[in-house]
Formats: sequence, structure tokens, C-alpha cells
Amino acid sequence: MSKGLKENALSIVDTITLAVAGTAPSYSLNATTAALVAAVGLASPGALLYAAIPMFGISFAFMHLNRWRADAGTAYAWVGRSLSPVLGFLCAWTFLVLSTAFMVAAALPVGVTTLDLIAPQYKENVLLATLAGGLWFVGVATLTILGVHVAAKFQRLMTAIEVIALLLLAIGAFIKFSAAPVHPFSWAWFSPMAFGNFQTFMAGMLVAMFYYFGWDVSSNVAEETSNSNSAPGSSGVLGMVGIFLLFLLLQVAIQMGLTAEQVEQHSADLLPALGNAIFPRPWGSIAILAVLVSTIGTIETQLTQCARTLFSMGRDRVIHEKFEEIHPHFQTPWLASLVITVLALFLMILSSTSASIGTVMQSLISSIGVMVSFYYGMTGLACAWYYRKTLRQDSKSLWLRGIWPVTSAVLLLLVGAFQLPQLGLEVSLMTVGAIAIGFIPLLYFRAKYRSAFYSAPAEYHNPQEEGELLEIS
Repeated sequence: MSKGLKENALSIVDTITLAVAGTAPSYSLNATTAALVAAVGLASPGALLYAAIPMFGISFAFMHLNRWRADAGTAYAWVGRSLSPVLGFLCAWTFLVLSTAFMVAAALPVGVTTLDLIAPQYKENVLLATLAGGLWFVGVATLTILGVHVAAKFQRLMTAIEVIALLLLAIGAFIKFSAAPVHPFSWAWFSPMAFGNFQTFMAGMLVAMFYYFGWDVSSNVAEETSNSNSAPGSSGVLGMVGIFLLFLLLQVAIQMGLTAEQVEQHSADLLPALGNAIFPRPWGSIAILAVLVSTIGTIETQLTQCARTLFSMGRDRVIHEKFEEIHPHFQTPWLASLVITVLALFLMILSSTSASIGTVMQSLISSIGVMVSFYYGMTGLACAWYYRKTLRQDSKSLWLRGIWPVTSAVLLLLVGAFQLPQLGLEVSLMTVGAIAIGFIPLLYFRAKYRSAFYSAPAEYHNPQEEGELLEIS
């Protein structure tokens, strides 16, 4: 079998598209807005604004770490080779846990939304919704195995439909609601004082972080992207700009047109409710379409990230070496994709039919924000630590490679640590336990393969040895 991913299969347009799709703007707005409004009320746009600041810091960390090492494992490889191999492995394990839980959480709504479009009378049928969601999941997994270029072309179409639909919703909302808004637009929504107290601010930050999760997929496909050391990282930053603007526009539009009670009432179908409030039937269904393609898109990007993370770990012999296997024709990590697909489908079926498994999955879903804070936080620290010997030699480098990523990392880790006890003892223990279980494969495969990943000396940036300029292009 071929031992490498397909080089130069993606362009920078593809990776920007993946970065936008990875955050699933429509899905995030539809599934999370009710929780955000419940946490911070009219300060929701402010929460999205302040959560974006550390996320941009982490996106700069990804950009500069990608310049050092274009690796399909991203945070796993960067944290492992600069900070600590154990922390690198735990970053990967945390991502795999949260991503699998996220995909399971997304698949059932895909089924419900599909039924809502083609057979609304059956949308409450759990069995049919699970079947429809499973079929979509299998279809998306097949695309990811057929080749990253095939998946990227499909993603371009899905993301274009989604962004156009969201912009139409935003424009329609401002036109419709400006005359008699439920809540007239106010800059006070963006004020730190709008939160009332520190605990409310932290709660809003944790929910808002969930909105932005997923843009980093552009770095996972770095080995398959033209100009692999610069384009993928830059795509993450540009993708963040796009989704930040979309989130703010739609959140403001929602607040202008819907009451808090309406948001809570439509917590599972908020965007369709917004669409129906703006456009006459059946044109309001544009929002249903946006949610559908958004959720399908994020399942695809999550599968892509998981498969490439497992591929990188298998290549380094920190998990089973079989995960390194690449399909000889499609040049994709087919076994890693297949394992994640089967596991996610199994958990989806169990969680929809078993109350106890459903409770476990819901607990993991509730803790996704905490796990995201750890995963991104470690990456921000790794960036500053890798570049530590050159930060003082250039003010731009000090800011973009040091201060901003570190400040962002510390803030994200504080938010996660602050909110972990707020989740309740059972969910908190389950969150910590899900991460701690990673020590079992870590110790087992470390003893089995004795990988150089654990014994090689830590790396750091030395431009004199590499012949690099200190300037940040």
C-alpha cells in the first residue's frame, strides 16, 4: 500500500471552504443559540465577539505551527514534539472523544431535518430519523474514503448553499424586523457590562466556544494541500473571519426578530422558525436546507480530522500501526475512516435506543466545550514554547506567536476549568474520565512499539539552523 497521503490535492480555496464548513455555522446557530441566550440573554452577540478573540489567537498558533510542521495530526504532533509527547497524545485522544460525540450528536438531527423536508409527518419517528441520519453518515464517510479532492468538491457545493442561505436569512431579517423589532439593535449587546457578573461571562464564553469549534480542519489536510506549510494555516485564519461575521450577523438578526421565549421554544429548530418568520411558506424552508447541508458538512470535516489524526498517530506508532494504512488508489486513510464511521454509527444507534447510553452520550456532548478548551489551549501554549527562542527578536513575532496565543490558551483553559464543576459532579467525572482513559492505549502502545515519538528530544524554532528569516510574512 502507498504510505503517503495524496499531495497537492487541495487548493487554498478548498481549505478555506473546509475551515468554514468545519464550524457548521447553520448547525451551531440552530443547536446552540437557545443555550447561549439562556446563559447570557441579550449579551449573546458580545459572547460571540469575546469568544472569537482567543479563537483568533489559537488560529494564529495553528498558522505558525503549520509553518514549522505540516502534519495531518496537527495539535497531536505539535504539542507532542514541542511540549510533551504525553500531552500530545492526550490532545489527540481528547479530540477523538469530543469529535466522535459531536458527530453522534449531529447525525440524528440530520435524519430529523431530512424527514422534515421530504416527509414531515414522520420527523418525530426516532427509528426513521436514526436510519436517515445513518444513511447520510455512511454516504459522507464514503466520500471521505474516495479521496480528499472528491470530498472537497462536495464541500464547496454544500458550503456555498449554506452561506448563501444564511446571508439571505440575515438580509431578510434586517429588512423584516427593522420596522418593528422585538429588541431594537443596541451596541450595549457587545459591552462587557451586559453580562452582569463574571460567572455569566464565563458561562457565555464556554457556550460560544462551541460555535467556533472545527475551523482547524484546514490544518489536518495540510499534507494534501498545495503550499502545505502556509496555505492550510492561513485558511484557518481566513475561515475564522468568515464564520465570525456570519455568527454576529445572524445572532443580531435573531435577537431583533425573536423573543427569548420563542428562542427557547424553538431550541431544536431555531433557524427554520426564523426563516418562517421572515419569508412566506414554503420559502422559509431555505433555513431547513441550510441546517441540513451544514450538519452534513461538519460530519464530513469531523470524519476527515479524525481519520488524519489517527493516520498520523499510526505513522508515529503511538497507536496501532494499521491506522497508517493508505488506500492504494484513493490515497486516503481508509481504515481510520472506517473505524470512526462504524464506532459513531454504533454509538448513534445505541444512544437512540438505550436510555443509559443516551445519557452517557448527552453527558459527553455537554462537556464538549471543556474538551475543546483543553485541545485548543495546549496548541496555543505549544506555539509560544516552540518559538520561545526567537520571540524577543521581533515584535510582530512576539505578538502573533507568543502573547496572543498564550493569552488565548490561558483564557480557554481557565474557562474550561471554571465551567467543569458547573456541569455537575457526574458529567465532570465523565469528562475527566473520558480523557484519562486515553492513558490505557498510550501506555500499551508505548510499551509495544517503543516509538521514537516518546524518546526523541523536544524541538524548537531555530531560524539560524533552518536558514529562515525572522520576519513573519
